[in-house]
Amino acid sequence: MAPRLRSDVQVSALQRAVEAEGLMFAVLHKGHEEGGMIFVKWVEGREAVLFTEQTIDNERRWVRRGESVVPEAEANAIIASEREFDPDLWAVEVMGSFEKAERILNPADQS
Repeated sequence: MAPRLRSDVQVSALQRAVEAEGLMFAVLHKGHEEGGMIFVKWVEGREAVLFTEQTIDNERRWVRRGESVVPEAEANAIIASEREFDPDLWAVEVMGSFEKAERILNPADQS
């Protein structure tokens, strides 16, 4: 398995990809620079989808946390709960259509 990129580098790369699409990006909580888990809260209107990174078949990918869209307040509560357990995690927010989420987060899947 390839070495994992530092979390701060991954967040910076994600920010550039999101902003290149003309979407808004914000760091809600800055975690550990090298190894903090990253939560992406993707917001459209008052609803949100959470994404985290996982290794699937020795490949790092962004996957949905949970199966459905949730109210933004519920997504905030999930992140707050996770931060209590793991203060090193990063939380970032993207504002844009859910359609763009998979394309931006996992561009290799869009062939």
